[in-house]
Amino acid sequence: MKKFLAILLTLVMVLALVPMAAFADEADDFYLEIKFSNVFQPTEWNYKASEKLAEMINERTEGHINVTYYGQNELDCYGDSVVRAVYGEDWMGLEEPSLFADYAGDAAMVIAPMLYANNAEYNYVMESEFVANLIEELKEQGIHVLDTHYSFGFRSVVTNLDVYTPEDLNGHVLRATSSALFAKTLECLGATASPMSFTECLSAISSGVVEGFEGSVSTIAGAGNPYELVKKVAETNHLIATRWLFISEECWNKIPEKYQTIIEECAYECGMWEQTMCEEDEAGQIEFLKSQGVTWNEVDLDAFAAACEPVIDWIVEEYGSSYEAYEELTALVAEYRANNA
Repeated sequence: MKKFLAILLTLVMVLALVPMAAFADEADDFYLEIKFSNVFQPTEWNYKASEKLAEMINERTEGHINVTYYGQNELDCYGDSVVRAVYGEDWMGLEEPSLFADYAGDAAMVIAPMLYANNAEYNYVMESEFVANLIEELKEQGIHVLDTHYSFGFRSVVTNLDVYTPEDLNGHVLRATSSALFAKTLECLGATASPMSFTECLSAISSGVVEGFEGSVSTIAGAGNPYELVKKVAETNHLIATRWLFISEECWNKIPEKYQTIIEECAYECGMWEQTMCEEDEAGQIEFLKSQGVTWNEVDLDAFAAACEPVIDWIVEEYGSSYEAYEELTALVAEYRANNA
């Protein structure tokens, strides 16, 4: 009887180990090539964070997940990048949240103009149930959001004009990104929006087609030396400069869990690294830009905030978001401010 029990116990232990061994073998035999694309230039923090992320994933998965990063608009970017994820390709991107709004309307509302004053408020909202539900909604559309923290400051109006109120921008044409939300916000700020790539923007400023752009400090100091063309920054801080890291949901689902965990850890680590490095770097960038003749001026923030109110109506009408969503987001920001006064 004792011999029988010993044999039975051995069989049970062997059978218990089989699923784990099978899983280990599956992961050890799994290899995947992923293309990772965005528009950023080597001088920009999003480029540096993207490059760092690809290297970390490749190293920590020991080459089982090989991410090849393509910056500088070499492959599809903006909305085209999101589409490649929706189509289920082995694809990763880093894009502005409103570009997901065609698939989940609240993705535009979550970065509504004048909503945040700093990264801490933004991060608090990103950890909320509201954003968790939004991410689940995007999953159903084939978009798996890996991280939401790739932020690099706030966007202001950059021209050679003296800008203090929305009226000061009337009749002036400024470059806008391909984001419809950004273009709409710029128009509500008082300008005429002309969507184009940033590389086109610099030549357009030189030729007088546009008179400036809206962007962050790192944009002004970035590739092509924009500060040589435009010297005045009106501190509207109307939109947070942030990007969401995403991957095709179909691609994600075929990755073994052990590698999914590594990718998630790398994604968060690199996003927070970018935020921290950019915050630390911004003061130095501002001093450099001042040495190049760039000046900053305060604006009538109440006037610009009031001018941006129609953007909320537009998000509701254009993407099917809701005023309740905007109220929930503003309540979260107010909650953070009350708890961190």
